[in-house]
Amino acid sequence: MTWLMRGRRSRAQEVPGAGPVALSGVAKTAGPAPVAPSAPPPLLRAGGPVVQRVSGDGSRVVEPATGAEPVILGITHHGPGHFVVDALDGRMRSGSQLVYTDGPFACRALANADGRPVRALRIQADGPWTVEVTGLADAVVLDGHAEREASDVLRHEGGPAIAQLRYTGTARSADGGYFLADAFEPDGSGFLDELANHVGPWTGEVPLPGPCLVYARSDGPWSITLRPLRS
Repeated sequence: MTWLMRGRRSRAQEVPGAGPVALSGVAKTAGPAPVAPSAPPPLLRAGGPVVQRVSGDGSRVVEPATGAEPVILGITHHGPGHFVVDALDGRMRSGSQLVYTDGPFACRALANADGRPVRALRIQADGPWTVEVTGLADAVVLDGHAEREASDVLRHEGGPAIAQLRYTGTARSADGGYFLADAFEPDGSGFLDELANHVGPWTGEVPLPGPCLVYARSDGPWSITLRPLRS
């Protein structure tokens, strides 16, 4: 289960005066020079109601009105520079880093899963951002194949399967970007398995329990293709 950062050098180590700490993976791969898109891509949703929307500009600490139930956070950033989002526990320490990237960005994250409540979000940004809270019903159903531009939460409603995961890497980061994927119980109540934990482009097959939620954290495009087990 990938909750804490490990293995990847922070930009604070590479650039004097840089503050944010990088989300980690396990195997570093070289990549192209960083470049950011001009606008964040739209978020794909199942259409569940937005129960809370918080907007801001710059660095802030916000308290989502989520209670203890697992929820999905739709996160969007419009600034040109660093954008980091940490999920804080009850002692206001980082229990999980949800986003570490540069430039305009949009993704969806899973919060309060596996009985680990998120007390607040620490947002470090150089421009405007928005966080929208929706229920797990807003997870898009994984119907055999899905492609996403960044972190997302998908719902697999079938049985155990073989999943091919493909992370293409991103030009946002000099090391090729990060890709971490985990499987959770369908109601988010428990962690099932770690599917991937890599830095830089990666492709591989992994066993996927089912039914389950698939939560991938990524700063670049990734895809998942399911192959059902033979009868």
